[in-house]
Amino acid sequence: MLKSLISRWKRGVYRVSQRVENTPIQDVRGACVRRIGKPQTFLTPSEVDRLVDDYLAGLSVGYLAQKYGVHRATVSKHLTRNNVVRRQHGLTIEDAAEAVKLHGGGISIRAIARTLGADRKQVRISLVTAGAIIANARP
Repeated sequence: MLKSLISRWKRGVYRVSQRVENTPIQDVRGACVRRIGKPQTFLTPSEVDRLVDDYLAGLSVGYLAQKYGVHRATVSKHLTRNNVVRRQHGLTIEDAAEAVKLHGGGISIRAIARTLGADRKQVRISLVTAGAIIANARP
């Protein structure tokens, strides 16, 4: 341990930086930016109302984030603030029953997902919930 301490000391690990924090870094183009931040996009109340209406019309959170130029979390927060009931992920009860029936007939999860127009992960979750497949088994 003493050897590593001496080695680090000789290499200058414990020296304090000589650079003054307030001095801007410069090159031939001028002052350099130390950190680039993303500007915030604030939505007006009318834009928030349109966002809520679009969500209720069936548009996805990801699409709305892209449309309004905000993050997905921002869309979710606006929906929560406006007491919008969020759509549930996954298959409906009828689609889950259909998936179990198709899986019992030997059809792959990927083919079932294509048939139902759903994500294959959601199909797998529905099959596990229904007990049609084992949770740790790989598809």
